[in-house]
Amino acid sequence: MTKSAYSSPDDAERAFYRAFATVDLAAMAAVWLHAEQARCVHPGGDLLQGYAAVMRSWGSIFGHADRPRVQYQVVDRLGADGLSIHIVEEHIGPAGADTDLTRVLATNTYLRTEHGWQMVMHHATLPLIESPPGQGPGDVPKQLH
Repeated sequence: MTKSAYSSPDDAERAFYRAFATVDLAAMAAVWLHAEQARCVHPGGDLLQGYAAVMRSWGSIFGHADRPRVQYQVVDRLGADGLSIHIVEEHIGPAGADTDLTRVLATNTYLRTEHGWQMVMHHATLPLIESPPGQGPGDVPKQLH
């Protein structure tokens, strides 16, 4: 494997959220796997397949956005044989906002390649059920419908 800017999945993840928070398309492009295997689903969006489609979507989002406030926390992870899957809770809102941030749940998948760790999938969704006080993101809600 050649030396990479992203020597770990956590490095790639930090770069992903930094690119998101700074609406930096070049930095976002550097995080993603440059291949047809790249996949992305934005909240409320359809499945985007392939690096070109994924980057067009980020270009469209960044082209119409001010820098957002982006906070994230990895709530679970699984890794094996060059693959790392992170379940992430994101809080996104206008720059400078301390409250009223939108909660988003995301699954970020990173693949170890000859160029280091790269994002191969980002699937984000708005939760339909808010966690009651004292119940964390990993707990099963009492009501599903």
